[in-house]
Amino acid sequence: MLRLAEWAAEKKMGIFERLLKGQPPGEGEYDRQTLVEAQDKGQPQVGATHFEPDAVICEFVFPDPSTSATVLSVRITPPERILFLPVPRWVIQDIWQGEVAGAFFFESEARALVEELLRDLEPEANTRFFAPPPPTRRE
Repeated sequence: MLRLAEWAAEKKMGIFERLLKGQPPGEGEYDRQTLVEAQDKGQPQVGATHFEPDAVICEFVFPDPSTSATVLSVRITPPERILFLPVPRWVIQDIWQGEVAGAFFFESEARALVEELLRDLEPEANTRFFAPPPPTRRE
């Protein structure tokens, strides 16, 4: 199964390697004028990654100490729709002052995770969750 995080990281690093060599991204949509301005500033740094249902947007930062940094955004079309899997309503937060959130997944990956959850709801499979948790450290 193709995993979104691995696919996005592979694409991002491939583009980054091309940018380090002074080449254009090689794939995806980007503003050519921004690329020219960015390359005049020097070497890129890997920036943030953003997800949309139909795109992965990879950002590359070109810093310039004498002016402001230029951010080149490359929009890549994924092989399938991207979904955000929210934390189910029944999840209880047990992290001290933390938050429970969701994550982005490909649709096939999300459906597989939901199917796994549904299997865990079957009576026999679910009994394992009632057993005492194993120790996390040696006593």
